[in-house]
Amino acid sequence: MPLYIIATPIGNLSDISFRAIEKLKESEIIFCEDTRVTIKLLNYFEVKDKKLISLNKENEHKKINEVITYLDEGKVIALVSDAGTPLISDPGSELLSKLWEHEIKPEIIPVGGISALSTALSVCPIDCSRFCFEGFLPHGGKQRRRVLRRLIPEERALVFYESPHRVIDTLEDIKNIFFPEDESEIKSHKKKDKEIEKTNKDNRIFFAREMTKIHEEYFFGTIDEAIEHLQDKFPNKKIQGEFVIVF
Repeated sequence: MPLYIIATPIGNLSDISFRAIEKLKESEIIFCEDTRVTIKLLNYFEVKDKKLISLNKENEHKKINEVITYLDEGKVIALVSDAGTPLISDPGSELLSKLWEHEIKPEIIPVGGISALSTALSVCPIDCSRFCFEGFLPHGGKQRRRVLRRLIPEERALVFYESPHRVIDTLEDIKNIFFPEDESEIKSHKKKDKEIEKTNKDNRIFFAREMTKIHEEYFFGTIDEAIEHLQDKFPNKKIQGEFVIVF
């Protein structure tokens, strides 16, 4: 009764592995973030006659017993997200936590592949041999700024996911908190003068957008240049594509 955790493409369908297709075909039931997204992937690779069941961040806790029931019945199950590797800022963590505690433990097998995180870091000019990944920041500005302030002492590269709707606001918050012109923000957190000087000097940021897709873009420059670049490129403020941000 295996449960396959299967990575799917983040954009370009050619990035799927042969093994992922094989295990999708082998699975009897596929739990997916959005059935409408997954059915397009299955149709493209001619994976037919599969039962698709939605499992997302809103209903995950309600679906756990259903997954366990199918596994206890000996069903072969797959878990996929809309794009990339499941559980990396995608649903599934609560489910796997419960499965590891379950009396009859299933065979949980990862089918590795692409993720937005590793794809972005592979072309990032910032040293990411050690990094701190925060996933998506909170939607609300007050909560987002609280999280960013908490990370001021962090010495590793910081990596975030961000939506196109909030990316400018997030970049502005990063600028004001990590690279303030008057240094008062950092001083308020009792950082040493030499740390302030180092932080303000190296204020370059990297972002990846629409990776593996037709309009993919990679940017490296100062945070002011990043904000200006996006404002010039999208004067109507309708920015497209999710972002991976590194600084």
